[in-house]
Amino acid sequence: METQFFIYLAKVNGALLLFYLLYIAVFRHDTFIRLRRSYLLSAVLFSLLYPLFTVDSLGGLFSILQSRQPVEATIELGEPTALLLESDAAGFTVPWRFIVQSILLLGSLFFAFRLIMQVVSIVRIRRRCREEVISGYKILNASHEITPFSFFKWIIVNTDAHSEEELQQILIHESTHVRQWHSADVLLGELLSVFFWWNPAVWLLKREIVINLEYLADNDVLQHGVNSREYQYHLLKLTYHETAVPLSNHFNVSQLKQRITMMNKTQSPAVKLAKYLTVIPLVLLLITLNSCLSKEKQTDEKSNDQTEELQNSSSKNDIKADVSEGYVPPVTDSQEEIFSVVEEQPLYPGGNAAMMKFLSNNIKYPVAAQEKGTQGRVITNFVVEKDGSLSDIQVIRGVDPSLDAEALRVLKTMPKWKPGKQKGEEVRVRFTLPVVFRLQSPPPPPPPPPTPVKESGSNDVFVVVEKQPEFPGGNAAMMKFLSDNIKYPAEAQEKGIHGRIITNFVVEKDGSLNEVKVVRGVDPLLDAEAVRVIQSMPNWKPGTQKGETVRVRYTLPVVFRLQQ
Repeated sequence: METQFFIYLAKVNGALLLFYLLYIAVFRHDTFIRLRRSYLLSAVLFSLLYPLFTVDSLGGLFSILQSRQPVEATIELGEPTALLLESDAAGFTVPWRFIVQSILLLGSLFFAFRLIMQVVSIVRIRRRCREEVISGYKILNASHEITPFSFFKWIIVNTDAHSEEELQQILIHESTHVRQWHSADVLLGELLSVFFWWNPAVWLLKREIVINLEYLADNDVLQHGVNSREYQYHLLKLTYHETAVPLSNHFNVSQLKQRITMMNKTQSPAVKLAKYLTVIPLVLLLITLNSCLSKEKQTDEKSNDQTEELQNSSSKNDIKADVSEGYVPPVTDSQEEIFSVVEEQPLYPGGNAAMMKFLSNNIKYPVAAQEKGTQGRVITNFVVEKDGSLSDIQVIRGVDPSLDAEALRVLKTMPKWKPGKQKGEEVRVRFTLPVVFRLQSPPPPPPPPPTPVKESGSNDVFVVVEKQPEFPGGNAAMMKFLSDNIKYPAEAQEKGIHGRIITNFVVEKDGSLNEVKVVRGVDPLLDAEAVRVIQSMPNWKPGTQKGETVRVRYTLPVVFRLQQ
């Protein structure tokens, strides 16, 4: 919820900034003051509301630009991962989010209090005034010297301080503010500065709203036949009087030079009204960006849930149906009655090789998907029950309904697994299985029987073998080793750096680890620590293929997470 609120703030203030820049660049110097008022109010209201709605057709605009990958002739089930480890650092971290939230809240409270005091001041002034009617205008006559001003339906002026001619000009000016509800515009600008006080564009936009209202009132005075020079001279005399309340509409405000310049300006030609059409591209741009971001957020929601689950528990459990990549079961972490980390992982009957064979034999690529060239990675998730049956089978990130359905169908036909165990007792364990559907084009000659994939070069490095290499003592021992030996870099803790590092290495025939590298890093400090710990590991039990020890490439994701 907090993240969504900050995203909303960013969208609103970004839009306000863009509308202000467009106003300054295109509209500020014309004389279409009524249209400018409509623009300023519409810009504020649109900025506040557009993050709340999306257009689905615009949201999918960017997706059509995605290119389709060359197709292959195999069906794959994920990519190999080994073990996911969390390393918690309990050191002190600066609560930046709390600090920022506190500053924003305190600033808003200060300006809210300031606004309330301004309203209270107006009410107090009104109580000291007596109601009168002058030249058909209902006013509140102040008994003390005060700069004339209006607030909604109240016109407050000290009649004794002005000549009859000056008073007539003041009443025309202030009645325009009252009649056109200019105080609502001023109040809207004040509320913006309360909630978005930290955005300079808000204060600049509020200033433009106020000065434009004065243009409107000045124009109405001149339309009533008041001499322009006399009126400007009258404004000049009032310049040195102190403003009563900043919140109200004042007969005398600063920016007097701008008001006089506007009164003396030549009317802008009607053809220049066309420039207001430039608002349309900006509006469409903001709606499109918001729709695309919302679409992407909805699309990735399940993927983000899966990533969080993987970071809190095990690694992804990926298998290739064509025996083209390796697979190592995950180590996970308990979550209420459904475990994610257990001492003994659930296992398909016969092991990984048997599961690969089952999936390879039973997956059927939907014909409709083949004809459309549809392919992609389907992330599935299920619970291995205490009796070994699979339940709660679901797709948490899909590709196409036909591919999603096929992945679910095959999982539902699986035989019972060997259940996972925690402290010697059988428990329910959640398991994640990505399934990748990939096509080939053009089809190659009939392929030879599947053989373990090797890396190119003189030294054969296997990726999938009959028996995977293993840390001495198994996954539980490896998890303990990593937990005991990983040291969260102090500098990374202070900067709040965390994330998931994908490492890769070769388990040699003698069990030693070679070619340790980071294939996807987060930060040099964390990357280096992950490599250091892996290089310090004891020799593994090597992998075997057809009874012979072989070199095997292994992938190990490592997650660094700071404690809240």
